[in-house]
Amino acid sequence: MSETKSKSANWLIIGVVLIGGLIYLAYSRKNAPQPVAAVAAAGAEAPLLEAGNVTGRTAPMWTLPDADGKPVSLAQFAGHPVVLDFWATWCGPCAVELPWWKELQDKYRAQGLVVIGVSEDTSLADVKKYLATNALNYQVVWDNSKLMPTYGTPFGLPTTLFINRQGKVTERALGLEGKPDLDKAIRAIL
Repeated sequence: MSETKSKSANWLIIGVVLIGGLIYLAYSRKNAPQPVAAVAAAGAEAPLLEAGNVTGRTAPMWTLPDADGKPVSLAQFAGHPVVLDFWATWCGPCAVELPWWKELQDKYRAQGLVVIGVSEDTSLADVKKYLATNALNYQVVWDNSKLMPTYGTPFGLPTTLFINRQGKVTERALGLEGKPDLDKAIRAIL
């Protein structure tokens, strides 16, 4: 393949990924149960994923289905340091991070760490299919836009929240972070 064709193919791939991301964001916002503007107008704090500063805010409670449809709640992990990683099966940067989360879950499991992957896929079937061929050693739940009123919409994937044992958010990572940065953020919540 010539260099010109290779560059064209790369730009085409980048364009497809960007368009897919924009479609995802548009779809997610379209299905929001309560628009963020309405939350702000009511005097409430902005959702966690959309707020300017999240440090020190309490992570809102939720209950979501796991890949088998069984309910999992954040309350189950009270008193544990928690990583909430918003991801999707089609997200390239997420695929880079997933093995790191597996490794970090193993490394800090004895210290109580709980990694929870919050899938932003449009169907639970997509999540189940992905997990059938990509085993993960941590909890995975499916959002289905239920978290939008309190957590908002991730501006990009992956988006990660680090929650300490007191249920307070200590850090939010937007996009692909380096493994050493993720490890450092985890050590801060242990």
